[in-house]
Amino acid sequence: MNNLFGLPLDLLGLPLSFGTPLILAALAGLPVLWWLLRVTPPLPRRTLFPPLRLLRGLEDEEQTPAATPWWLLLLRLLAAALLIVALADPLLGREPKLATAGPLILVVDNGWTAAKDWDARQELMADLLHSAQGRPVAIIPTAGPAPQGLLNEGEASRIAKELKPMPWPGDRRAAVAALGRFKFAAAPALYWLTDGLEDGQSKVLRDAFHRYGGASLFAPKRTALGLLPVTRDASGFVLTATRAQGGAPLEIEAGAIGVRGETLAATRIRFKRGEIKATGHIALPMEVRNATTRLAIAGEDSAGAVQLLDRGAAQRSAGIVSENASSEGQPLLTDIYYLERALSPYAEIAKGNISQLLNKHVSVLVLADVARIPGDDLAKVKDFVGNGGMLIRFAGDHMTGGSDDLVPVHLRAGGRYLGSAMAWSTPQHLAPFGPSSPFNGLDAPSEVTVTRQVLAEPSAELQGRSWAQLADGTPLITAQAVGQGWIVLFHTTASPSWSSLPLSGLFVDMLKRLLALSAGTPARDLAGLTSLPPVSLLDGFGHPEPTPGDVSPIAARDFSRTRVSQQHPPGLYGAHEVESALNVMRADDRLVALGGSGIQAYGNTHATALEPWLLAVAMILLLFDSLLSLWLRGFTPRKLNWLGAAVAVLLFLPVASVTGARADDATSMKAALDTRLAYVKTGLADVDAVSEEGLTGLGLALKARSSYEPPEPVGVDPETDDLSLYPLLYWPMDPREKNLSPRALSRLADYMRNGGTIFFDTRDLTLSAVHGPSSPGEQTLRRLTGGLDFPPLEQLPGDHVLTKTFYILRDFPGRWAGGQLWVEALPPAPKNGAPPARGGDGVSPVIIGNNDWASAWAVDNSGHFLSTPSPGGEIQREMAFRFGINLVMYALTGNYKTDVVHAPALLERLGTGQ
Repeated sequence: MNNLFGLPLDLLGLPLSFGTPLILAALAGLPVLWWLLRVTPPLPRRTLFPPLRLLRGLEDEEQTPAATPWWLLLLRLLAAALLIVALADPLLGREPKLATAGPLILVVDNGWTAAKDWDARQELMADLLHSAQGRPVAIIPTAGPAPQGLLNEGEASRIAKELKPMPWPGDRRAAVAALGRFKFAAAPALYWLTDGLEDGQSKVLRDAFHRYGGASLFAPKRTALGLLPVTRDASGFVLTATRAQGGAPLEIEAGAIGVRGETLAATRIRFKRGEIKATGHIALPMEVRNATTRLAIAGEDSAGAVQLLDRGAAQRSAGIVSENASSEGQPLLTDIYYLERALSPYAEIAKGNISQLLNKHVSVLVLADVARIPGDDLAKVKDFVGNGGMLIRFAGDHMTGGSDDLVPVHLRAGGRYLGSAMAWSTPQHLAPFGPSSPFNGLDAPSEVTVTRQVLAEPSAELQGRSWAQLADGTPLITAQAVGQGWIVLFHTTASPSWSSLPLSGLFVDMLKRLLALSAGTPARDLAGLTSLPPVSLLDGFGHPEPTPGDVSPIAARDFSRTRVSQQHPPGLYGAHEVESALNVMRADDRLVALGGSGIQAYGNTHATALEPWLLAVAMILLLFDSLLSLWLRGFTPRKLNWLGAAVAVLLFLPVASVTGARADDATSMKAALDTRLAYVKTGLADVDAVSEEGLTGLGLALKARSSYEPPEPVGVDPETDDLSLYPLLYWPMDPREKNLSPRALSRLADYMRNGGTIFFDTRDLTLSAVHGPSSPGEQTLRRLTGGLDFPPLEQLPGDHVLTKTFYILRDFPGRWAGGQLWVEALPPAPKNGAPPARGGDGVSPVIIGNNDWASAWAVDNSGHFLSTPSPGGEIQREMAFRFGINLVMYALTGNYKTDVVHAPALLERLGTGQ
């Protein structure tokens, strides 16, 4: 009810309404309450008693007043009035005023486009139902089952609270049909809670509203954003976001999400003024790219802001075709021999002609010295590449005379080799791989040389299509994206006749990365999968959810034409590890704003309930009344039991503060009683979870291999926690971390100055595709620690105590290998040969690395590892654990291993007596 007894209530310009205004009639009883408080207890009678003269001059400090003071009575009346007003369900703010006296009908857009700011819709529904005051109600969702009849207010409130956005688009025509089935005795009050977007059916719904006299429309202030299908390039993912209206510039964040929901990498996408589409790029190393399960717009929380990735590429098969495959008497001279040896650990190998291999649905087709693909097969290979296959070609004698057009660049006839007209004076070495090459990060061994190659014709696109070059700048490997697939050309042979590349480990690593890059044949085309059942689905907010039993499988032949619907929600369909993604947004989809006038914004009509606030004020007044009563009776603060008073005050402190204080005290007590492993909390749930899981795994290894049995690890906040309780802090870097406050910087400086060690992990290859100063991790490290006074640093010397505190180590891999480790630089050694003197028991206050050790150590509750180290697998994980144990022992024991008493044992373990 928006007024009291027909009179509007505006208090100081603020609209005030009451849900049960009749309770306010109790305010009329306040004068009676005043009279009762005045006469209770009754006034004492004065009687002359002569012996009282003996007590004259004595004073009793505890006195009872003859009557209650008027100001105390007023305080009690105010508390009573607040209780009465609170029970009347007061609301501050203007509730929607229903235009008609008929039933309340709510048409609610609850497709995926309504997921953004869904709370605002539920608040409006609650306000409208509050205004209904007993009239019949119907809630018609556009993406859900239609109501069977009118409801009372209680049933409608329950349905409104349970209503949620669905992961498929709404069907407004179905809402019109549901509305037409109702028979109204009076004109209904119609409200359309829109998503603010046009779907081609809004006119039908508006026409239906006009038949009942019109409807009130509400829309969000900013409509939903969509993420279009993701495309892959040589170094990562290209993301395209879309919005409904051009408008002002807008910057959003999108990220690559792993299997456990962790953010593997993120990028910024910027809409320019007036643009409805914007793109961004996420660069990731190949291993991390393969671990990505979906890409999503951060903070958008809708199924349309997510793009799931197929998992069918994990099942790879490679077909090999060679012109010299018949050299059975000399297998070491054939291309097939080296290709099969390199590919067989990572793919299923098939051999035959082109038609046979394509009929086997291979993911990668390898052509060794096949200069011209026969006419019938040429069209099949083009379709294979366009649909996501990878074609890898190798040069040879046949290709020196020319080739067909399925090559990344135009080729020059004749080739280039030692002794020819365009000869080299010496065999050529490989140049370092560029930052955009998928081979970036691989080492180009000096022993790999090239004596002959097929040259590319100079062109504007040659540089962009070169993935590997020789030292003189000529391309060795070129590539081009065609449709959804790739064409890759090695400008030398797959056998050692033209180069020593096939004899090296680099050749195997190159082919392994190409296999990882290939999208492969889609799972829907694999033989035997005629029907694709759902494996995992998304809800309306874009979050994974269990697969219900009523979702229908999709015929494999129809999968590419299937659109998201109630029968087929977005998700992964197929078999385990052979899964195809059905996404909400397609490449040609557009978001269009809903037109028309008179559309109100959500949030402008929300009313705030005052009942809990008024009850809290009334309770405070009653507590104050109790204290005043004690004072009037002569109980001074000196006579109060301060312990009891303190407990009473604590009961009224915010629960969160008490809980937080107790939690902090408990954490400090545990850390003081036990030596614990600790990590710095970044404020990022995914990063902190990996840190905790990593230190848990390292703790289990320490328990199994040493006498130190660490309890569960803890996260610390440099701003508030006592860092001195922890000898070692693990701190992962992430670009999303916020800058440190001056207080936190001061506490960190004190911690390092007093003997603590911080292990900074920049996680270079987890955050980007490159090591070094330009990586996001190292940039974040410089940003966060710019205010700290680091000691001089040096790369870890080979004889550093960290290399021998428990295990004797030469390198220190984590999830990744090849990074550098930095520690405090040692002062110059004395001339007498003694080890250099250092303070702090020889422990460096700063250790900096970039191999993402926590991910290599991380285990789940069942003890299973959560990531696979690359490229060394389980052997590399073992070395990561050994480094972690050395690190902890180094932080706990210092430089005791440099003592002379340990020299014989160390020399014996090193295998020498010298």
